[in-house]
Amino acid sequence: MAEKGYCVKCKAKTEMKDAIKVTMKNGRPALKGVCPKCGTGMYRILPSK
Repeated sequence: MAEKGYCVKCKAKTEMKDAIKVTMKNGRPALKGVCPKCGTGMYRILPSK
């Protein structure tokens, strides 16, 4: 997956490294990954179907 997310540390949209699809507690899908530049955890909420 080459999904983009917003890194709050770099303050830029970058492609997530090692992105995996997860389900949040409220049942909504999300992507969880790592910023390739700084190593900060990234999270992107996906649209529910």
